[in-house]
Amino acid sequence: MADHARTTPTTDSVPTADSVPSAEDAPPPFTVAVVGLGGTGLALARRLTRAGLRVIGIDDDPAALVRALRLSPGERPRTLTRFPAGVASADLVIEAVPEPAALKRAVLASLREHRRPGTPVLTTALTTALADLEDAAGPGLFALRFLRADALDAVELARAPRAGDAAAARVLEILTAAGIKAHQVGDRPGSLAPGLLLGLLNEAAWMVHDGYASAEDVDTAVRLGCGWSEGPLAALDAIGLDTARDVLARLGDLGGGLRAPAPILDELVAQGALGAKSGRGFHRYEEGAAERRTVHPTAPPGRNVVVIGSGTMATGIAEACVRGGFRTTLLARSEEKAAAAAERIDFALQRNAPPADASSDDTGPAPWTATSDRSALASADIVVEAVVEDLEVKRRLFAELGKVCPPNTLLATSTSSLPVGACTETAGRPAHVLGLHFFNPAPLMPLVELVPGERTSAHTLARARAVAERLGKRTVECGDRAGFIVNALLFPYLNEALGLLDAGEATTATLDLALKSVGGQPLGPVRLLDTVGADVALEVQRRLHADPAVWTPAPATLLEQLVAAQHLGRKTAGKGVRAYLTARAAATVPAAVAA
Repeated sequence: MADHARTTPTTDSVPTADSVPSAEDAPPPFTVAVVGLGGTGLALARRLTRAGLRVIGIDDDPAALVRALRLSPGERPRTLTRFPAGVASADLVIEAVPEPAALKRAVLASLREHRRPGTPVLTTALTTALADLEDAAGPGLFALRFLRADALDAVELARAPRAGDAAAARVLEILTAAGIKAHQVGDRPGSLAPGLLLGLLNEAAWMVHDGYASAEDVDTAVRLGCGWSEGPLAALDAIGLDTARDVLARLGDLGGGLRAPAPILDELVAQGALGAKSGRGFHRYEEGAAERRTVHPTAPPGRNVVVIGSGTMATGIAEACVRGGFRTTLLARSEEKAAAAAERIDFALQRNAPPADASSDDTGPAPWTATSDRSALASADIVVEAVVEDLEVKRRLFAELGKVCPPNTLLATSTSSLPVGACTETAGRPAHVLGLHFFNPAPLMPLVELVPGERTSAHTLARARAVAERLGKRTVECGDRAGFIVNALLFPYLNEALGLLDAGEATTATLDLALKSVGGQPLGPVRLLDTVGADVALEVQRRLHADPAVWTPAPATLLEQLVAAQHLGRKTAGKGVRAYLTARAAATVPAAVAA
């Protein structure tokens, strides 16, 4: 049943007997039949077998049974057979055939005829609601939903309308025995973590398809900028590019604003590049294959750095430059702002943090100063603008820089959401300008996004890369459009999460738990949004939506409401998403009662 659903035995010669001798210790507490031994079913069978359950692997495809037979003894199902053998003896039946609803209904209907009364059945359907499968499956139907079959320590568990409490208790008991944490969620196509993250992964694939950034740079950016254990394209490879493409297409057909699968998925699948299971996808997985690092040309960056601004990002960049051995000047609008910034930098430099460039010959921080004296620009080798995220302010500043800085000064903007070209074109030096996007806190975050303009010279790009590397940073390169790599992926994901909350699809606690446990995220979207700030998220999402080169929905209504109510998250003393939704729910109770 890896590729089709036959419900009658065949005469093909395949292994059908108990293929693993019974262990001498206590018998397994439960018997689980896994129907369909394709990628998902085989991963489930292996996971349950490793946990000590008695697993019956069922498939009418001889090749699928042979693949299962080749597993190591500790992962191989105790019994491998064709349908319907083994179904009647199971305490739980898991249907794991491919995603099309018609196929799943046919298989579930066949299972209903053969499983014992009262035996619950789990479907792996991700794009079909349980209500559309329950008539075929009968009572006791649940959905086991996850993003990756190779990471099954946690799943989302949805319950069909007619599934009883006894069946639910049995399902939870067996999953617990298997060491799988089940997060009970409502029944919606895509579920929570899988649907949210698949949208982000698809946008990462679109970046590569559009030639906006390389697969290596996209994955590096998300790993270092968001704290993921692996990049989004590596995650797609692990899921299987054919599987991901099909699921994305079906979710897109259901509406909800999900973009069509990136065409590069079709192109790779047509080449047989299915991801990790075929040895190559966005990346290569052959034995001995190492991470590919592009060798870039180098150029001396210069020693005198001027950082313009006095806020958190400006002081952070200045601190990083001092630690990196650059002679650094922080240029503020007034002496009062310069003095306050100097105090923050001095305090940070006295903390017990290692220098950014451990290979530097410098024995301590380089000379630095904070001032409002703009004559410092006349001797600058490198200028990094880190003023307020306002296009007109930046354009006026770059017009000044073009007039007063030496001819070969590298001029960089640290904008996080505005197009670099729009910020810097007033300098009149297109070969010497680019984006140098740091992440907050700049001294600690290991990533810098390099954003060359259409006419940025190779020499300027090499100098900028040398600056970042001297600061101990890893660089990635992308095209010039709003959001660059990280923000263009992260903020639409947060925006979509707010849409789920606003629609009542999940609670804040359930959403964060699901994304951390099932989705493998370092932070759930609610906590992450409260950390970033709803005002920042709204401004970035507005700019992404306004840029015709970026495909992203308009800001969620809930995001607009959070900012209007000044529930911005951590910066407003705990008034964030949870507090706002709690207050909104409380305010609707009297009205509902009165009605």
